[in-house]
Amino acid sequence: MRRHQGVDPLRWGAEIGLGLYRSAVLTALTCVMALVAVPVGVGGSALAYSWSDGLSAPFAVSMLATLGETLMVILWVTVSLWVVHPLTSRALATAARRCAASWLGLDYEVTYRQVPPVTRMATGFWWDGHEYHKSEREARRKAKMQARFHDPQLHWDGLWALVATVTVLPVAALPLLAVGYGCYMALTPELTGYGIAVIVAGLAGAPFAWRVLLPIGRRFLGPVPSTRLGRRVEELEAIRADLTHTQAVELERIERGLHDGAQARLVAMGMSMGAAERLVDTNPDAAKAILAEARATSATALAELRSLVRGINPPVLAERGLVDALRALALDSSVSIDVYSQVPSRPERPLESAVYFSVAELLANVAKHSRAERVKVELTYAARTLTATVSDDGIGGAAASTGSGLSGIERRMAAFGGRLEIDSPAGGPTHITVAVPCELS
Repeated sequence: MRRHQGVDPLRWGAEIGLGLYRSAVLTALTCVMALVAVPVGVGGSALAYSWSDGLSAPFAVSMLATLGETLMVILWVTVSLWVVHPLTSRALATAARRCAASWLGLDYEVTYRQVPPVTRMATGFWWDGHEYHKSEREARRKAKMQARFHDPQLHWDGLWALVATVTVLPVAALPLLAVGYGCYMALTPELTGYGIAVIVAGLAGAPFAWRVLLPIGRRFLGPVPSTRLGRRVEELEAIRADLTHTQAVELERIERGLHDGAQARLVAMGMSMGAAERLVDTNPDAAKAILAEARATSATALAELRSLVRGINPPVLAERGLVDALRALALDSSVSIDVYSQVPSRPERPLESAVYFSVAELLANVAKHSRAERVKVELTYAARTLTATVSDDGIGGAAASTGSGLSGIERRMAAFGGRLEIDSPAGGPTHITVAVPCELS
């Protein structure tokens, strides 16, 4: 005997209730732009057309006036939406993504532009990544505005809000409007039958109306579709900001080294020589002792100046090149370092300096953190790429975390179109490669 499979009223009722709930949520998330645009449009139309009421003019003049009024209304609505969307688009799009992930399995991860750090330059001005400002407060305010109003993902969220207003909103709101208007009609004796029919139609469409989120969400709720050129521009902007910050830090280091080291010793030497000048006639022995001390101070100041200059641009690097500069660096290290080179000639000076300081920082990290006994530095050149690999037998675990020295090296190499590769499992060994494209003479 065949068992008849009927419609489950409880399941159908649950589907209707769930559909009405989801339609109500989508209506609330997509009606914000309409709530702004409609009042502004209606009010702007009333204001724009009020001055021409009863205007007696030729037909051509009237048409031009009507066109101007219409353009004015469109401008008012556009400006109002432009002001509102940075304040609401992100929150609305995030809520819509949560709904899409929970209801439809559309799980999108998007990235918003972070507020860049502000940096105080040696000139006293503050750099926000785009321009200079006189105060830190102004720089932070402008940085926040740049992040908010020039974020491609935020603009994409604004496009989602506009598209959803004319697509998702009317479809999702239709069952709610049908049920509400049907109830109103059902309370009118002459329209009771029509009202019940409208209510039934609205309830029947409730399980399906909210699914309009699927095609629209797939197209507009994901990350912004950046072009290759756009991504490169963003990378270059980030590199510019990083280089500016690095330059500011380096200038502060030089200024601090001069102020706390050589400058202080030169001032002390001048005071000692002044004292010796006063004592040279009355107490020659004491004057000689002071002059000897001043000579020792001058030697110490000269050594500090030489050390500071070597930190800016090591003379051995300028005179003998990258390989010999790294070998000189290895001689001063507390760890045994072997330097091997297969580079036929010297690269360009800026690139040579960038590779030198990158390897120097890698060697400093080895001495501080790796507990290594032996280190090997290999320089090779192949396929128009200069490669420097630092290998050690330490404990491993190196990673380019945010704010670390390795992330700084990565940014420095990115400025030359290079890359940083890290192979450092826990327990070691560690192999870190710096590779940058270049042409050798």
